[in-house]
Amino acid sequence: MPEISIGLAVYNGGHHLRLAIDSILKQSFADFEIIISDNASTDETEEICREFANCDSRIKYFRQTKNIGAVNNFRFVHAQATAPLFKWAAHDDWIDPDWLSVLVPVAKDQRAIVFGQLQMVTYDGQNMTHQANGRELQYVGPAWSRQLAYAIEPANLGKANVIYGIFPTDAITEESLRVFSTYGAPGDVMMMTECLGRLPIVCGGHSRLFKRAAPPRLPGAVKEKRASIFERTMLRQFLSLGPASFRIGYLLLYPIALGRMKYGRKLRRLGARLLGRSLA
Repeated sequence: MPEISIGLAVYNGGHHLRLAIDSILKQSFADFEIIISDNASTDETEEICREFANCDSRIKYFRQTKNIGAVNNFRFVHAQATAPLFKWAAHDDWIDPDWLSVLVPVAKDQRAIVFGQLQMVTYDGQNMTHQANGRELQYVGPAWSRQLAYAIEPANLGKANVIYGIFPTDAITEESLRVFSTYGAPGDVMMMTECLGRLPIVCGGHSRLFKRAAPPRLPGAVKEKRASIFERTMLRQFLSLGPASFRIGYLLLYPIALGRMKYGRKLRRLGARLLGRSLA
């Protein structure tokens, strides 16, 4: 049995897939298995996966006969895991070579979801300036307080990416996966909120996940309507999650969530300028 199972759910990821897999295979910590579920891709994904699987016995490759949907593909790789620790991986991201060697010991020592730090990159893989870079995404303390702290955190500070941290495999329950499936696009955030009711999220070190930004909008493409602030703070979703005590707590703290979403960037920039002046 390996120390950790890494589940990579992919659909038509051929353009970036080699880098994602290669970054796992080049880890300084080697006791892992990679479970790849190809969701009936129509590009070169199958060819790439079989090439890697033929070269490394730690890779288990599954090809779905039809597209089962993104969430079910995430479910599938988790269901195949054999190790006590589990990590999801995205086909278009990559990790520092010491991600596992830094974070796995923390995950073995603590019953927690363990994450490193985030580095946002452009679609073509160049480091970019972003307010989420280098933040310690950590939510500890009593269950109610860590859930609420996570819920009122602005989405643009990277909290959704903790889904690519390291979990105790059995901490991802049927209820976790039900929540993931129920909420559509914000399902990752809602699932992490559900998990925080049972275990904390801790920052295990400075190793980085490189998160690729969305591709640039094509010339002539219709610009998507900007989501309202109520949609960006996920008001409706959080008011339908968990026990009444969580929903009441979130409603009481919602003005803070609104303020952080509307003015957080300005306040952070002001703080950085003031700090720079004081250091000067």
